[in-house]
Amino acid sequence: MKILIHYPFAPEDVAEFRRIAAADGHEVIHASSEEEALAVASEIEVILGHFLPSVCAAAPNLRWIQSFSAGMDKFLFPAMAERDGVMLSNMAGMYAPQGAEHAWAFLLCMARGLIPAWEQKKEHQWKAGSVVEITGMTLGIIGMGGFGLEMVKRAAGYDMTIIAVDAIRTEAPAGVHELKPSTRENIHSLLRRSDVVMMACPRTPETYHLISTEELALMKPTAYLINVTRGGIIDEDALVAALNGGQIAGAALDVTEKEPLPAESSLWDAPNLLLTPHRAGASQHRPQVIVRFFQEQLQRYLAGERPRNVIDKRRGY
Repeated sequence: MKILIHYPFAPEDVAEFRRIAAADGHEVIHASSEEEALAVASEIEVILGHFLPSVCAAAPNLRWIQSFSAGMDKFLFPAMAERDGVMLSNMAGMYAPQGAEHAWAFLLCMARGLIPAWEQKKEHQWKAGSVVEITGMTLGIIGMGGFGLEMVKRAAGYDMTIIAVDAIRTEAPAGVHELKPSTRENIHSLLRRSDVVMMACPRTPETYHLISTEELALMKPTAYLINVTRGGIIDEDALVAALNGGQIAGAALDVTEKEPLPAESSLWDAPNLLLTPHRAGASQHRPQVIVRFFQEQLQRYLAGERPRNVIDKRRGY
């Protein structure tokens, strides 16, 4: 069997992949470009890392792909989604702790007035600003996968009432006061009741623009909206209109529908909006998290076991 690694791993990490594969008589090929990957595509059974439409199309023997990403919306091109003989596994849950940290950093910055304070410091101004206590608030979380569960953990110290919706999970995790199916009715109820709403769902056809004009109008004028998962779940034009109209207290986005965010986007000038450039999943530990998980996954596959995190390609997660 030939295994293609198309990811910028360090030489010592590639050597360890080769050691793992060689123990069972398999070969690992490390490609640094699409051209190099295409040159061996016809012989490979496994791809670890980047998987391009051109490479997948040229790989008739392909059986399993391990993605470096948690979200799959940008990778489920038609030829892959419709190819039943190829398993696709993702990094679901691997980036959740730092993603949840980022969501809480957003919330604390907005609630405690840290951004105005930073600007005042640069101007040598010492003056009071608006701050909000989040202890005891109601936190609504849309999605109870890895990101949602980590958000719940970080709410524990704030004595919050946590309500959530999820498309699959039916039993409320520890710390969640109420969990309901993610129907439109239940989402609307969550939005009405929450002081803080954190998005923790994948982007799929069902969740595209899940939060739009009608949903934003249901939120409290004192509420905050935070998204650190995937762009496109929140209708950005509707969000800008809501912020300009003072419909909600503030919002924070680490992800946008188009990335990098175009210079002409109205998000840049929206009031009470924090933006970061898709960095919620970043961590000093991330490179080694990917290495270890890929190695464990490869060992499982070579042992004839089903890899973890195999997604339903038609569902999108």
